[in-house]
Amino acid sequence: MKIIRGGRVVDPGTGTDAVLDLLIEGERVTALAARIAPPAGATVIDASGLVVLPGFVDMHTHSDFTLQHDPGAPARLHQGVTTDVTGNCGFSPFPLPRTSRGFGSFFSSRLDPGFPDLDAYAAHLESLGTAVNVAPLVGLGAVREHVAGSDPRPPSDEAVAAMRRLVADGLDQGAFGVSSGLVYTPGRFAAADELRRVIAPLRGSGRFYATHLRDERDGLIASVAEAISTAERAGVDLQISHHKALGKANWGRTEQTLAMVDEANARGAVEVAVDYYPYTSGSTGVSSLLPPGSLDGGWPLLRTRAGEGAERLRLLRHLDGAAQFRPDEIIIGRSRDRPDASGRALPDYAAGLGRAPVEVLLELILAEGESLTMIVPAASRDDLARVSAHPAAMHGSDGWLMTAGQARHEHPRNLASTTEVLVPALLGRTPLDRAVRHLATAPARRLRLDGRGTLRPGAFADIAVADPGRAAAYESGRGTGAGAAPAPERAYPDLMRWVFVNGEPAIENSRPTGRRAGKVLRAP
Repeated sequence: MKIIRGGRVVDPGTGTDAVLDLLIEGERVTALAARIAPPAGATVIDASGLVVLPGFVDMHTHSDFTLQHDPGAPARLHQGVTTDVTGNCGFSPFPLPRTSRGFGSFFSSRLDPGFPDLDAYAAHLESLGTAVNVAPLVGLGAVREHVAGSDPRPPSDEAVAAMRRLVADGLDQGAFGVSSGLVYTPGRFAAADELRRVIAPLRGSGRFYATHLRDERDGLIASVAEAISTAERAGVDLQISHHKALGKANWGRTEQTLAMVDEANARGAVEVAVDYYPYTSGSTGVSSLLPPGSLDGGWPLLRTRAGEGAERLRLLRHLDGAAQFRPDEIIIGRSRDRPDASGRALPDYAAGLGRAPVEVLLELILAEGESLTMIVPAASRDDLARVSAHPAAMHGSDGWLMTAGQARHEHPRNLASTTEVLVPALLGRTPLDRAVRHLATAPARRLRLDGRGTLRPGAFADIAVADPGRAAAYESGRGTGAGAAPAPERAYPDLMRWVFVNGEPAIENSRPTGRRAGKVLRAP
């Protein structure tokens, strides 16, 4: 038994905001009161001056590709995250044949072979022990990879039926929903009608369809309309992932897209929500810059064709002017083949080589394939403020890396996304109840996670105890603000004094304990 004594308990789900004691017995919170007499043998934790919050539920992560290698998950725990929602953007490590080693490779350079289904993946992760809970989605990219590989052609009725069975199997095994990534191979080959047919098993299940939209730039409005139409025609709730408007020409369009969300929710056929990360910069795989059709024959064929001649010229022209990000906008992520390029602005790195940035960019893409990431300008501050203030919004980091060492040169959301939401609230610049609702209450509700994302008696003891006295120091010393490029060296945010996962201390006096009390959760 443990008592967290005298902290400010904030739980928007129950309307609680008061200085209280909290009693933990086993996995559960069993009491909240102004004063709880400690039972015999109970450990008493002095939380005076601290803020006691429901453990955060990160609505959008890719940690299913990295937890199996770093199950201690310090990057998650130091942010107060106790549950990761995985399987986003169409990527999940199941259902995949064992030969699918390259699938989702930009999330990790140490991928295991694919797993045939959720049960196999969950058994593997639980055999290792995980420091955080995992709430898995079925990635529709993995489903299409399993049935059709990278074939761009519309699938036959038999193939659609096979994909639908894989979705149904995932739901039967407890997946919380499905996701699509409509800018990635093979998800980008899926037309709206195919998606509607494949996600049909979700109807009536209470689970949802999450989507990385087909286009977040010039085609943003049409892509939001497609997503809402797909969900309404299928009769399933919709989650629009990391919602933003890319490119200066499109800044401000979130006003229209959020009005579309409101209109859909007013119709009431399905519930539409959005998630966001608190940065104006974004990150994705460099290979997403390639023109449509480039990878239809796979990477070996592309590398052969792109070596010289007309195909190479076509690719260079596309990367220099028609790709979604220009070479002068790109910061290179962690490069395996060229470590000296890691974290460098592409124009600066290319200048040091005496080369044109677009030529170096193509060489990096061809050398590293799916594995290389980039950091790029994404949203405007006004759009970010508009999305994060919307009633249908919740937080999702879009992170995947588990340690500070791995996150060097990568997007800062891997280490500090929840902290960037929480710190302004602790400093009084944004409402604290809204921050906690976005970090814990709303995601838990979307997942129907009864007893998580809340601190009511009977709830699971997933708890984050933050030190507001460290908020100003974090802000002044973090080296980067929302929208800035990451600093060359990054460390864990020093905000969480205690973190409990299923009643076990995972962070104790600001240090990880090494305990792995997390679970692979299953949808009700």
